[in-house]
Amino acid sequence: MLFVSGASGRMGGAVVRQCGVPCRAGSRKAKPLNPACETALFDLDDPATYDTALVGCDAIFLMRPPTTTRRAPFDALLGAARAAGIGHVICASVYGAGGSRVLPHRHMEAAVRDGAIPYTFLRPADFMQNLADVHAGSIRDRDEIAVPAGEGYSASLDVEDVGHAAAAILVDRAGHAGRAYDLTGPAALTFEDVAWVLSGVLDRKITYRAVSVPRFVIEQTRAGRPLATALVMAALYSVQRFGRAAPVRPDFENLTGQPAGPLAAYLTRERARFA
Repeated sequence: MLFVSGASGRMGGAVVRQCGVPCRAGSRKAKPLNPACETALFDLDDPATYDTALVGCDAIFLMRPPTTTRRAPFDALLGAARAAGIGHVICASVYGAGGSRVLPHRHMEAAVRDGAIPYTFLRPADFMQNLADVHAGSIRDRDEIAVPAGEGYSASLDVEDVGHAAAAILVDRAGHAGRAYDLTGPAALTFEDVAWVLSGVLDRKITYRAVSVPRFVIEQTRAGRPLATALVMAALYSVQRFGRAAPVRPDFENLTGQPAGPLAAYLTRERARFA
């Protein structure tokens, strides 16, 4: 039995769909998420929810909630996991966290390393799903993507492949214990490339408009996005602009024995969201 934290989100949901073993989905509202999966009340900031969520499980898929920036909750959860007899922790972090002194994911990784339970780190790059979650409106209404990424490249990943990676680890936990995998898509693309692929899938011209950071923030706030969110988004796209986004890495294929899903496959699957 695999316990999946963050099961109501993109990454946890992908693990629930793809893990291939019985699972229990952790949710702050304990509402049913998947008919093939148990659901349990779970809140990382509330240790009273740990024992019921973990009982009967022998592995955890752990991820960082966006609001959690401290190590203490992870230390508490790992203590409960040891007491519950958990035998492996699959920790979903983020690309670059291994050497970062800034990313809050470092606190989660440190707690997992010190938790006295065999573990594996998954460090995914940006997700292809951001195209639908963030840019679907401008693609549908204006046939464009406008971001401050310049001509930078990024090997974005289909979030479903995080689920496939977790499934591979569960097949051979001992063989992956203590290891870390950088998960990327199969190709590093500019947003010009992304627009070209979108044009082919949607059968209409999609344009990439490279904008400055101030222009991007102004346009996002005018569209109703909170200023703080717009600033974070601008920072992330600037990472790509300055060549610091994830390059193509072989870890996913080495881990699963298959290539990561290409952008065209994701866009074809989600075509209705852009049409």
